[in-house]
Amino acid sequence: MSRTASERRQRGIALVLAIFIIVIVAGVIALLSQWLSLSSTASGHQSLQLRAFSAAQSGLDWGIYRLEHGQSCSAVLQLQDGSLNGFQVDVSCQSYGPISEDGQTHTWYTLTALAHSGSPGQADSVARTLEADLWL
Repeated sequence: MSRTASERRQRGIALVLAIFIIVIVAGVIALLSQWLSLSSTASGHQSLQLRAFSAAQSGLDWGIYRLEHGQSCSAVLQLQDGSLNGFQVDVSCQSYGPISEDGQTHTWYTLTALAHSGSPGQADSVARTLEADLWL
């Protein structure tokens, strides 16, 4: 009879050990799931940052083009095409001059482009500012 009691005890220990292992594995799975969720959120935000950089660069390019053609470079652009859809770009420029050098007159411009999308304070909010200097 002592053999049967010993077998029952071993079965009881095996059950406790199995439950312990299941709890540990479930905990590891929950942690991995949370880590993957945070990782995908960070990846999505990096994508938004890259799009904001591209939108700001587009704003600078637009402002430089306008300056080179004698037009004002300050404006607010609402981008609506492709992956930049939904971005607003505030382009401004500051002029310094005219400056005379070697008998020629030039003007120095500093252009600033602020691209932003989403509501401030929200998870989808992103902004990027770029500056460029131009000597015309």
